[in-house]
Amino acid sequence: MWLDLTYKPIRKELADLEKEIAGVCEIPDLRPFPKGGKRLRPALVLLSSCFGKGPCGKVTRLAAAVETLHQATLLHDDIIDQAQSRRGEDTFNKVFGESTALLVGDYLYATFLERSSGLGQTALQNLAAVLKDMIQAEFAQQKDLFNCAIDEKSYLRRTLKKSGSFLACCCKLGALLAGAPAKTVFALEKFGLHAGISFQITDDLLDFKGNSNTLGKPVGQDITQGLLTLPVIHVLANSPANSTIRGLIEKRDLHPASIEYIVDAMRDAGSLSYTAVVAERYTCLAGRVLATLPGGAARDSLNALLEFIKTREC
Repeated sequence: MWLDLTYKPIRKELADLEKEIAGVCEIPDLRPFPKGGKRLRPALVLLSSCFGKGPCGKVTRLAAAVETLHQATLLHDDIIDQAQSRRGEDTFNKVFGESTALLVGDYLYATFLERSSGLGQTALQNLAAVLKDMIQAEFAQQKDLFNCAIDEKSYLRRTLKKSGSFLACCCKLGALLAGAPAKTVFALEKFGLHAGISFQITDDLLDFKGNSNTLGKPVGQDITQGLLTLPVIHVLANSPANSTIRGLIEKRDLHPASIEYIVDAMRDAGSLSYTAVVAERYTCLAGRVLATLPGGAARDSLNALLEFIKTREC
């Protein structure tokens, strides 16, 4: 429901985008783009442009570019994580193998660069910075796998680079390319940053709080791969069972019964509630920034997006 409200002012542009990305990969019999998906990043580009002159050639080109980049990162993430499912479907690497998935991911990165050409130096510099941020976040994530000493500050820093900076860039460049005032561009960038951090924290919460049918992946998949997110960091710091949990993680003894034990400990220690509160804090920060922007359909849509982030189940 919330996404329907969010995308209402840009429904036509997103429909056109779907046609464009459907044919982005011309390699026969391969499907680099999953059907559906939230299309959150191109939507933010298009909505942010509404605070200026609205969608134009460069804005729609940027929207296609950021979705292409996002899909490339998903392909490579699934290879790194050895993920077998995403949104309830087999991952590309499971169906076609890691070598093919890697090549298609590289192809999409090349397509992203192609689509970014002509957007101007400022746009290219910002997109390059975002890509560097995401890669640095992935390095940090790999370094801290199964590391029970990771703290909340490190987690939030990684989350900013992993998700916050990308959504901030989508909002900033969408407004900038549409000629929005500098003050508005800056506000939208801050909105995207806070919304992106909240979105990622909520995603990490759903890994433990959701169910596999809704999520399209096994519950607790992150921790089984050694990725320690905020609920884990909190339970390690606050649960009486922290030494047992630490032992399970460090010994990599993370079968379903272990995951169930850890999730029960999270509930008892208030770790899931705490994570929801932190996510809500960033949603509120995004909302405060949004309140400073001119009213209208675009601002209403971004408010609806914040409601979606707060209530989403997948």
